Amino acid sequence: MPKQLNKWLYEKTRNILRWQAKVTRKSIEVDGYNIAYLESKNNHKKTLILIHGLNDEKDTWLMMASALKDKYHLILIDLLGSGESDIAMDFEYTLHNQADFLEKVIIKMMKGKGIDSFSLAGHSMGGLVMLLADRLPIDKFILIDTMGAHVKFTPLEIEAQKVDDISQLPFLNITTKEAFKEAMIISMYKPLYMPKFMIKHILATKASRLEFERKKFFDVIDENIRPRENLENDLSQIKQETLIVWGKEDLGIDASSAYKLHELIENSTLKVYEKCRHYPQIDKPKELAADIVAFLG
Repeated sequence: MPKQLNKWLYEKTRNILRWQAKVTRKSIEVDGYNIAYLESKNNHKKTLILIHGLNDEKDTWLMMASALKDKYHLILIDLLGSGESDIAMDFEYTLHNQADFLEKVIIKMMKGKGIDSFSLAGHSMGGLVMLLADRLPIDKFILIDTMGAHVKFTPLEIEAQKVDDISQLPFLNITTKEAFKEAMIISMYKPLYMPKFMIKHILATKASRLEFERKKFFDVIDENIRPRENLENDLSQIKQETLIVWGKEDLGIDASSAYKLHELIENSTLKVYEKCRHYPQIDKPKELAADIVAFLG
């Protein structure tokens, strides 16, 4: 099947999922870059902004967003250099730099949309980025399998210590069906079924962005697959109510880190999901949505 047809079918499928979640694609210009985001129409309801993880994109939230579609004014943002947002090749994608840029994006959105305050949900690296964007009027935090409080090495981290060059690890080289399948197994307890055209389009996109995605990864992560910046002190300074959610079988960030985060953040609630790995928003979208509703009200 030609690449263009794979892309067309992929985009049609993605647009159906967006329609089901009642979100529309939009963009905003910040510092000369176009930042893509998805937004629901519930402007009169509480605003919840969702931030994806490292080398990920906004559409990974769609299953959970579909379960929240009538509850909140949702905004799903593609960080700079991710998804449908512009790529900045000369930008250093450190946690602090990404947080500073995210602040600019959200402040401009707030002014344009008349938003006074909001809650923030972040997955994996996205949780750290949003925590560093601390000049924003954030009501509550939701941290989902967020890196930053290391306790126990995972199989992924142990494997990284055995190789001379972690850039050659399979999850950083998703250009074959086998590597894609392995990444899905690592990420999800029960990997989603995807038709061949979706997998082929994803692989083609990954191949075209391979070097850039590696650059982004190593701007944040060291040779032990740990954040380059120690943010435990930042985490302990959080005053807002915080919901911490974790997959018990997370192979990338061990669930022991969830309990460490719970200790560091004084005003926090912890939920650990059985039969769930690094993506609760995919493994347990309805359960996560229910817990978010109970937390945010």
